[in-house]
Amino acid sequence: MKVNLVGIHRVKKRLADGNTVFYHYAWRGGPRMQSDPRDEYEFTAEYVRLTRDRQDAPYKGCLAEIIREYLKSPAYLGLKKSTREGYDFAIKEIEASFFDMTAVKIAATGTRSIFLQWRDEIAQKHPRKADLYMSVLKRILWFGLDREMIERHPLERVEKVSDGSRRDVIWTDEDIQTFRYGKLNPDSKSKKDKWLKHPAPEPLVRALMLAIWTGQRQGDLLKLTWKAYDGHSIYLRQSKTGAHVRMKVSEELKNYLDGVPRGNSVTILTNGQGQPWATGFKSSWRKAVEKAGIEGKTFHDLRGTFVTLAYRNGASIKEIAEVSGHSEKDAEGIIRKHYLVSSAAVESIENRQKRFTGEPG
Repeated sequence: MKVNLVGIHRVKKRLADGNTVFYHYAWRGGPRMQSDPRDEYEFTAEYVRLTRDRQDAPYKGCLAEIIREYLKSPAYLGLKKSTREGYDFAIKEIEASFFDMTAVKIAATGTRSIFLQWRDEIAQKHPRKADLYMSVLKRILWFGLDREMIERHPLERVEKVSDGSRRDVIWTDEDIQTFRYGKLNPDSKSKKDKWLKHPAPEPLVRALMLAIWTGQRQGDLLKLTWKAYDGHSIYLRQSKTGAHVRMKVSEELKNYLDGVPRGNSVTILTNGQGQPWATGFKSSWRKAVEKAGIEGKTFHDLRGTFVTLAYRNGASIKEIAEVSGHSEKDAEGIIRKHYLVSSAAVESIENRQKRFTGEPG
């Protein structure tokens, strides 16, 4: 992508050590940009963000203007904070890729193919991310069409590239260990040097531990208070199902939670400043996962991971479904896919099926 940003102010400065550097400002007299101009994606994304709210914002009649108006509209402001956080991440990518695409170009024949090619390139590694980006772009373009900023919507009837299911994806034991302790050192011959450094920050490890040992949704875990934990069980009301759930805490989770300094925090999960996660959790989690080199795994996938851990520790499918909010069918599907490696385990589910279907044993 060739970056051609309007109004960038470039200043040459000689440092005390004799070296020469160039500082970039979003406009003359404007804020200094922190991104490296050699990183076209980050540099462009920062520029668009900094110039977005100016009265004389550049790129009138382009996608950048449509996005600016969308972000001020009820269509965006009426979204939940957690939803807007995901949208913001997608919008950053959309702006960096197509900020200067004109309204005429958006409506022109051939633009649909450009957008689909962009989506397909992302989908090669991250199909769900590609679908999210496309969904947000479609909403922005519908907004532009409704406000008569474009004459045609080029992305009608676009199908998803992912199947919408995460049942086939769980965090392996190695993934969990890597996130908690850092990457395994293959050359180590001693336990002391077994793990390379770079583990995830403790607040995110705490979220991981809660998720894999409770199977609850992200939103419910972020709101979970210390009062809900009595040292033996955790009690909560699931926001999606309305179900009241009390679950016994595993020994591993109990040892972990009992060792967490509570301070004045009300919620179990807090950010790096010890405050409840108002915003920023998704972004921080995403960065930690990428830094750990764990590809294709999301926080939501930890729910399926809980299913396998619970079954491994003797819980029945019915018990797992009651606690996690999965249907028994979904819980069974996850177990079949990821956990059942022995004939005895296979038979345990098959015998359950026979009892309900009347098949001979």
